[in-house]
Amino acid sequence: MSAATSTHTPAHRAAGDRPGAGPSFGRVLSAETIKFFGLRSTWVLLIVTVVLMVGFAALSAWAIASFTQDSQSGGANGPGGPGGPGAGGATDFVHTVPSSGLSLAILVLGAMGAMFVAGEIGNRSILATMTAVPARWPVLVAKAIVLTVVSWVTITVCELLGYLVAQPLLAPADLDFAFDATRVPQIIFLSGLYAAAIAVMGLGLGALIRNTAAAIVVLVAILLVFPILVAIFQQDWVQWVSAFLPSTAHDVALNPTAEGKLDAAGSWAVIAGWPVVLLGAGIALIQSRDV
Repeated sequence: MSAATSTHTPAHRAAGDRPGAGPSFGRVLSAETIKFFGLRSTWVLLIVTVVLMVGFAALSAWAIASFTQDSQSGGANGPGGPGGPGAGGATDFVHTVPSSGLSLAILVLGAMGAMFVAGEIGNRSILATMTAVPARWPVLVAKAIVLTVVSWVTITVCELLGYLVAQPLLAPADLDFAFDATRVPQIIFLSGLYAAAIAVMGLGLGALIRNTAAAIVVLVAILLVFPILVAIFQQDWVQWVSAFLPSTAHDVALNPTAEGKLDAAGSWAVIAGWPVVLLGAGIALIQSRDV
């Protein structure tokens, strides 16, 4: 019996010590989830995201309602007449009120994604993680899953809150709208997917650049600076380049009537492609060099 035991034990240890062995992906995911919510910066950035989303929804609703009431008091030929805020396509514009703060909120979530990995690399705490998970790639994939779920849930809840906060502010101008109005469900539930993509983009950039500030600067350039630059030029090839930017793809993906080089399906492919490519590049880099 003892001989059998002594024969089995070394084989068991050898299997556990072979290169690439480590905890299951479920345990890695659990560890990264605990780590994510254990960071003070996570809670600060999530609170900032909620404040931006709900605050901008309320501010936009109040401003639109006030402007509309003032315009209507100017008479039928004033700004409130045909073509004014209360007419035609302006109703669709009012439907975007719950996502008024999305352009700023995604920057916060993208920064959170960059910090989630670049912060660990900067303070060298990632060494312990990679020692425990020699395969390395499960760590970044687990981080991406955590960011995707948290970002989608956060933005979706914020959009719902923004919708509820906006209705009483829009009601005095008769601009309040039902939850099932045109594009409203799509905006509320799909904006979170776009935000999740941006958060994972930040993660990929953080893994590639290994510096939180630099990764955030590059993300801001992709989301804000590049769209402004391409808007200056009207050449056809420039417009094609613009179609593959996340911000342009988002506008088309949530508004099928919007004009663009790509349709809604193609735009969603662009939105999904950015985080996949950047995360894949980050995984390849971490696999091939020391952390």
